[in-house]
Amino acid sequence: MNKFLQAVVGLGVAIAPLTSSPALAQAEEIVIPAIAAMSGPVAVTGQDAQKGIAVALEHINADGGVAGRSLKIQLYDTQGNPGVVRQVMERLTRLERAPIILGCEISAGTSAAAQFAEQARVPYLNSSAVSAELLERGYKWYFSDQITADSEASTVVSFLDHLMTQGDVVPALLYEDSPRGAGTIERIEVLLEERGIEIAASAPYSRSDRNLLPPVKRVQTSGANVVIWAGYTEDVVTGLQAMQQLDFKPYIIGIGGGPGDVRIPQLVDRDFIEDVNLSTVDYFNPDMDRAQRFVKAYEEKHGIVPSSYASMCYRGAYTLKAALEETLEAGQDLTDENLRAALLEIDIPGKELISPFSRIKFDEHGRNVGSQNLIAQWKEGGTKKVTVWPPEVAVEEPNPLN
Repeated sequence: MNKFLQAVVGLGVAIAPLTSSPALAQAEEIVIPAIAAMSGPVAVTGQDAQKGIAVALEHINADGGVAGRSLKIQLYDTQGNPGVVRQVMERLTRLERAPIILGCEISAGTSAAAQFAEQARVPYLNSSAVSAELLERGYKWYFSDQITADSEASTVVSFLDHLMTQGDVVPALLYEDSPRGAGTIERIEVLLEERGIEIAASAPYSRSDRNLLPPVKRVQTSGANVVIWAGYTEDVVTGLQAMQQLDFKPYIIGIGGGPGDVRIPQLVDRDFIEDVNLSTVDYFNPDMDRAQRFVKAYEEKHGIVPSSYASMCYRGAYTLKAALEETLEAGQDLTDENLRAALLEIDIPGKELISPFSRIKFDEHGRNVGSQNLIAQWKEGGTKKVTVWPPEVAVEEPNPLN
């Protein structure tokens, strides 16, 4: 099996916690590469993913590793830049011949990574990007255990239906214009049009913008009282500050890690967070019972509950583990072909996951058929995220439409 002993482009970080068993420590170590944006404008996503992976490896190796062998994940920095992603993937797939690559990358970078993986015929396991479009390209080597923009859009519209039972809803769209934000918003637009719901305004922006007063003002003047907002942490913080400056207090249904980032209460006025009923469509929330082992371990290390970014590649490490074990227990070598076949065979039940997913099982297109979303809302003075939707997983009722 290939070992990844050299850094490629950017920062290469080996994550390998101490093993708890001498026998495990003596067995041949399994080393797998992963890519993430650990620097650059969306560095928080990769930095949190790195922390999540570290906790996952502590748990995996403490529990016996992978078929009795310890697991190490070599993480490479892509800076969130598709050009850098291509350089890293080219090195890993064409020169190093990695048997499988774990992706903790944003959607724009994942698109480039998936393309290279397809050409090189190496499995690329995405645990971060939610772009549904990638699953529609007919790729054979791309697998995503993550939720998709399709499931996000369905969850948003079902929650909007709930709000519409309480009064008149005038929705507007606010979103960063990368494939991540725009892709989800496009699917929401289709669903709203099917229901005959008119959109008051649609305001895209670049995630590199640090002045969001113009798009926020556009939404405000449209008369919208509900804003469906797809964004990352940095632009969501900037946008919330713009709303507060304009005294604009819509009911916000957020999408992506930004609106639900655990740092939001430290970066934005907490009273304002509650004034806008800040909510987020997500694939993780720390109040879930099944996530408590991860949450407690993460809090002990970092003094804060884990973000969704941290959860994504904790989960991904376990999906990777399942594929590795499937291959080894069948008496096969860890090759790209064998690992692709193993990914198509795994079926991880929901009770073993830290997400609201019913399971992790891939269809022939690499889509996880068991993925599903929740909606969490900031409560308790804008200091705590509480799962409020759908009703079958809700811990509390969502705030009413003002």
